[in-house]
Amino acid sequence: MSSTEDLIRQLRAPDQRGMGRIEEAEYGVPNVERLTRIDNAARTIRSWNSRCIPGLLQTPEYAMALTQAINPHLPMMEVRRRTLLKSARTQAFMRRTLAGDLRLACFLVGEEGIIHSTQDTNAHAMQLRHLLMMSAHEKVMIQVLPSHKIPPALSDHFLLWGLEEETSDPDGPKIPPQRMGYIETIMGGWYSTRLDDMARMHSGFSDMIREAMSAEDSRTFIREVLASWRAVQSRTSPEPTLEPGSSSPATPTMTALESPPPQPEA
Repeated sequence: MSSTEDLIRQLRAPDQRGMGRIEEAEYGVPNVERLTRIDNAARTIRSWNSRCIPGLLQTPEYAMALTQAINPHLPMMEVRRRTLLKSARTQAFMRRTLAGDLRLACFLVGEEGIIHSTQDTNAHAMQLRHLLMMSAHEKVMIQVLPSHKIPPALSDHFLLWGLEEETSDPDGPKIPPQRMGYIETIMGGWYSTRLDDMARMHSGFSDMIREAMSAEDSRTFIREVLASWRAVQSRTSPEPTLEPGSSSPATPTMTALESPPPQPEA
């Protein structure tokens, strides 16, 4: 009869090359700086998240509210520290995007991530406005996948990077781009560069893109959800006023990105 160690060993794939566990920092915080360096080396980024806004698109307020919701027992100082690390990564991504260094960033968000808020509803509304702003950039594509279209047993979150390897000989043969996948689980983060893993992840991402709302329909959906959140806030908050000395908040203004696109004349 096989020992417990033998049974566990038999589960292990013989070839473990090209894959491994992401190193964790001292206090359980993922190595955000190392992930940022991967982001900076990427020419393309594909990101999927079923229940939350993808990390590269998160505002600081949303990231803090999400960190608190995921880790309710963390001290506030640690929540702020993690938020600062995440925000630095987001800012680096935005700088590369605005500078035109990124070829394409494709974000696929589950319907639940758009509709459902953390405890901070104001942070969620600000996050939706940020999504609309980012979706206007030509190198950023944001699509919403309806909940009933999400394949069963699919990971809640994964990332795919398309990396370009450097070559010392500009006249030499062109080196094919390196691809890397990243997935988060309850046991931590894992990466892979194996061709079979990349093929499965790319295939799964492409299948979901085909089932998702178009980029324009996704913007419309986000606008509608944002409008519903504003309606809820207006019913639960004091009447806004612009009178001098008043403590009531001013009425929020709607930006052009949030308003519906103009309709063609008949």
